[in-house]
Amino acid sequence: MRLTRKRLCSFLIALYCLFSLYAAYHVFFGRRRRAPAASSRGLRKGVAPARERRGREQSTLGSEEWNPWEGDEKNEQQHRFKTSLQILNKSTKGKTDFHVQIWGKAAIGLYLWEHIFEGLLDPTDVTAQWREGNSVVGRTHYSFITGPAVVPGYFPVGVNNVVLILNGREKAKVFYATQWLLYAQNLVQTQKLQHLAVVLLGNEHCHNEWISQFLKRNGGFVELLFIIYDSPWINDMDIFQWPLGVATWQPQETNESLKNYQDALLQSDLTLCPVGVNTECYRIYEACSYGSVPVVEDIMTAGSCGNTSVNHNAPLQLLKSMDAPFIFIKNWNELPAILEKEKTLILQEKIQRRKMLLHWYQHFKTELKMRFTNILESSFLMNNKG
Repeated sequence: MRLTRKRLCSFLIALYCLFSLYAAYHVFFGRRRRAPAASSRGLRKGVAPARERRGREQSTLGSEEWNPWEGDEKNEQQHRFKTSLQILNKSTKGKTDFHVQIWGKAAIGLYLWEHIFEGLLDPTDVTAQWREGNSVVGRTHYSFITGPAVVPGYFPVGVNNVVLILNGREKAKVFYATQWLLYAQNLVQTQKLQHLAVVLLGNEHCHNEWISQFLKRNGGFVELLFIIYDSPWINDMDIFQWPLGVATWQPQETNESLKNYQDALLQSDLTLCPVGVNTECYRIYEACSYGSVPVVEDIMTAGSCGNTSVNHNAPLQLLKSMDAPFIFIKNWNELPAILEKEKTLILQEKIQRRKMLLHWYQHFKTELKMRFTNILESSFLMNNKG
């Protein structure tokens, strides 16, 4: 009898414990489980009154579980991401076979580095005395230096391969550019420099005879010449055409005037580009940067510029060879008909045209980058481990 009573008491106690555990579970966890269910039902209906939706939103917010390790997990993810980038950078750096240093001694160098290579410069201050950047393209490491403090003989030459960017547009600029070429010539003669290419802002009349003596084809040391404007020298073997690009040096430009100009390009479907001293002008590329179609006066200007042995489509041979989606006109009397046609275009057509121009311009810059780097590698880097 005692044993039976003892078993009954034990059973009641066990039942009480189970009920207590169930009640505790219901109190502490049951509310959290129900709240999201109510919120999801409200979302499925999508027509709940505003007050009910607010109540359910509050209930959902109150039901969110706090994760005390959330901050640590995010930090750990960021650390893993940074570590992966460091490993990738080290891996890429170790695989670069060639090293090329670019000396940017003309404003067009910024177009090459910041727009074509899409490289960064440190410091970002455009008035800094010395700025530099690094970029890896394929298996070649490129370094770029520019600024007033970059002068002949006062900076280290740490590579065998150099691209020198010069301004030869005016007589005063030619004198300065010649000093740089003489400095580079001395480096070549003393075997401190092995290969040299030049990117030249040429004369707008294509009068560039002054640099001829420095070209390797004429007994000099400049192996490759990338020249702006439609020079008749262009042969796509050792002399190549290079784009003028956007204006990167504007001494009289203010932040306000620059913004007004950029806003005008953004709000313009067409940008008129009349000839100046030369057919090619900065405005063509600036319009492309903002998706405004250039209307280009397609006529040759005075001087020695013109068709070459490899291209008979002057002026603007480089742009035309890459199927620039511009409007070319021979006479401004054609403009009224163009404007009348513009009136027939719906907004969607204009938007699509702007997108296509932006896409083309990005492809244009990418293609130039690949051409430039491939020419350097195939011409004088393949046998150079410097």
